[in-house]
Amino acid sequence: MSFFNGTGGLDLFLGRARIMSIGLVPVCVVLMIFFIREEGWHFSLLLCCILPPIGAYLTFRGHREIRPGLAVIGLVLAVGALPLSLGLAVLEGA
Repeated sequence: MSFFNGTGGLDLFLGRARIMSIGLVPVCVVLMIFFIREEGWHFSLLLCCILPPIGAYLTFRGHREIRPGLAVIGLVLAVGALPLSLGLAVLEGA
């Protein structure tokens, strides 16, 4: 079964989405610690500590149950937390 115009299979997409979302959890935790220590910005706790683990759980579950929609939602939650937190920190600092 091909996915995205025949360039790889559904299993390859689900596996990469799972790995990317799980890999973003430590990055977000380090960014959260930096924001709290340097800037005193405690909203990063909500963005960087809640959204990426939820996204990683959803992509892991989407990979296990072979549900690409659930995996995409989890990947968007995990990846979207970084630009959202950086953008909000810039807006608050300005």
